Amino acid sequence: MAALSAVSAELLAAYGDSSGHLGLAAFSVVYFSALYGAPALLAREVARRAGWGWPSLLLLFLALGLTQACIIDQSMFSDDYGGYDGWEESWKATLVQPLGINASNTLNFLVGHIVFSFGAPVVLAEAWRRDRARAPWLGRRGLIIAGLAYLAAATLIMFQPGSHAASQTQLVVSVGLVVGCGGLAALVGRRHRQRPAPEVRRGRPAPTIAVTFAIALVLAVARALVAETWAGLAQGVVVTALAAAFVWWSARRPGWGIRHAAAVALAFLVANGLLAFTYFPLLGEVSAGAKYAHNVVMLLVVLTAGWFALRAGGRRA
Repeated sequence: MAALSAVSAELLAAYGDSSGHLGLAAFSVVYFSALYGAPALLAREVARRAGWGWPSLLLLFLALGLTQACIIDQSMFSDDYGGYDGWEESWKATLVQPLGINASNTLNFLVGHIVFSFGAPVVLAEAWRRDRARAPWLGRRGLIIAGLAYLAAATLIMFQPGSHAASQTQLVVSVGLVVGCGGLAALVGRRHRQRPAPEVRRGRPAPTIAVTFAIALVLAVARALVAETWAGLAQGVVVTALAAAFVWWSARRPGWGIRHAAAVALAFLVANGLLAFTYFPLLGEVSAGAKYAHNVVMLLVVLTAGWFALRAGGRRA
């Protein structure tokens, strides 16, 4: 799961200088498995051991996303992060001057981390072993290894010169938001645990797996194609809200299961993988052949993970 998190968060989109370079890509899998996969596993362990549901887990993922973008790499507050082509222009397009943030980046970073860095890999991994989808996965040794890996990867970024863009006020507010998300996750989780067992749901059944995937894919593509303008930001907010509403409504229908959730996750990953064919990396140089080979391999990794998650057989919850 940790390696899938690395692919989903970074390598699939193929925007960095590791795209098309085998050695850098291999290193990126290891590094981003520690930076994204390890905290995703830790957040999942907290939620599953405490008996919390997905709303709490998503709030924990939001806390991790805020931690990454606002505290670790501080890209949320940078007007020229990492030397990426076009960053400065897009920063100015939807700049909120009093807060020192870019509105489009804020939406993209937080939704991107919740979905691609943490949420989608966890959903697919739980669907691989449906009989253990709500059970803890890590023992004491696994918790220690994941914690140390995350700490090491985060520390490497925090010591980079480009990761010091936040003001003291922005850091304090960011820490408060992270703590608030964690507290809200615990509150929602306790209420979920105290809630009586749900009755058998009646009414219109949930969409089929294929329909769920198709609708989610359309929404994911529409979300990915928004321009980095105020109009594009509005479109992104609307499409994100529609996607959340579709999942919320469908999950309340009879027949909804973990394979449906995996279909939604896979749709967002496939959309990112397909759109990655339409541009070259924003950093570094790579030949067309190596670039497209990278795209194909990463998309195949995602499709393979999705096949194992969506297959009708396997161990059931």
